Amino acid sequence: MTNIALPTDESVAASAPGEAAAAWPRPAYAWYVVVVLLVAYAFAILDRTAIGLLVDSIKKGLQITDSQIGLLQGLAFAICYTTCGIPLGFLADRWKRKPLLAIGIAVWSAATLLCGAARSFGMLFLARVGVGVGEASVTPTSSSLIADYFPPERRAKAYGVWMLGSSLGTGMASLFAAGAIVLSDHLHDIGTPWAANYATWQITFFLIGAPGLLVALLFALTVREPVRQGVRLGADGAPLVSGVSLKPLWTVMKANRRAYLALMGGAVLNVTAIYAQIGWMPALFMRVHHWSPAKVGAVGGLISFPVAMCGAIVAGWTMSYLTSRGRNDAPILMTMGDALTRLTIGVAACLAPRPEITLALNVIAGVTSTWSYASAMTGLNAITPNELRGQVTAIYTLCTGLISMTLGSFVVGFLSDNVFLGPTGVASSLATTFAGCSLLALLVLIPGRKHYAVAEGRSRIAEQAA
Repeated sequence: MTNIALPTDESVAASAPGEAAAAWPRPAYAWYVVVVLLVAYAFAILDRTAIGLLVDSIKKGLQITDSQIGLLQGLAFAICYTTCGIPLGFLADRWKRKPLLAIGIAVWSAATLLCGAARSFGMLFLARVGVGVGEASVTPTSSSLIADYFPPERRAKAYGVWMLGSSLGTGMASLFAAGAIVLSDHLHDIGTPWAANYATWQITFFLIGAPGLLVALLFALTVREPVRQGVRLGADGAPLVSGVSLKPLWTVMKANRRAYLALMGGAVLNVTAIYAQIGWMPALFMRVHHWSPAKVGAVGGLISFPVAMCGAIVAGWTMSYLTSRGRNDAPILMTMGDALTRLTIGVAACLAPRPEITLALNVIAGVTSTWSYASAMTGLNAITPNELRGQVTAIYTLCTGLISMTLGSFVVGFLSDNVFLGPTGVASSLATTFAGCSLLALLVLIPGRKHYAVAEGRSRIAEQAA
């Protein structure tokens, strides 16, 4: 592949009448903020997914069905998580991001506490909706904050580290929730007065929701709102984009539509395959290789976090290296790498004859599992003006919510029910989903690479000139 030539300073100057300049925050403090954002993200994932370990006790306690459990896990959370993303992204671009995220952390933590207080399916459904409302603030605010704490050449590393929150939260969902269940049982055994009024699953929600309020307090007290970098100014010195209007967002996305389509489209397709893997790879080990659920859970828990952690760090550092070598299309290249890995190693893992081979190939493919998300966060913030970053990130979150979360698991199940029949059909169904998503992603990414590189180069020169 060849490098894409950057636009000239003159071309940028012609499109940007003025810029607001500000000094970057101290690196040590900027990294502290990333760590706090990582912890907040981890608790978001924990509060979102811990319900999976409480399914049977919730069913028994509320006398509800598997279908209702499915609604609690999916629809109840996704309703507001996806639809609130864009208005919250708009607020992140127009208002201070620090109070917005602090409120969001407090809201989803309080909603998790309300899950524990639920006495009916309807109450638990509404509480889960509240979790989705609060967590809708995470991505647009966090990604926008990081973009103003780090200059362009260091952002990829910061986004890579922040992405560890997802892996940490997934691991915490199993370990922390399991510990909370044990503690809940202990509280019952020793006759704790208030615990006698609640079931184990309710106390577990209390125990995992309460620490989030402390995280919200830590964030509010120790994180400062950074100066927005590279805000475009008009001749009168006022921001070019202000007020309540989606026209600026439409104008920017239309002007760079091929760049946005390539990065968002490729990443969303890759993430669809990842959700398919999360939903069905355990079933593949149980149905094809005859592992017990306990063994699948234990092995998965031991390897998932270190592998994902390695992948997140590799993604950030590799994009930074590629950028330093003049590759202004680095996020596209990393997203292509994720697609190629899933197309080859991922498909081979599904069809491998022995569980040891499947596991080893999954470990290799798992290194790239966070590449698309980290690349999307880095790339979208690189080609989007500061005052629109929250909204663009929210659109990406909306797409992954409506497409990736919804279709990833459904397509595999549909193929298993109608095309690849029998218990072992899940292997072919998962392999077909991997191949289809990866090929489509490459078809979007390859022709869009040059368009993204031009958009990134123009934006980078404008930001450096600020």
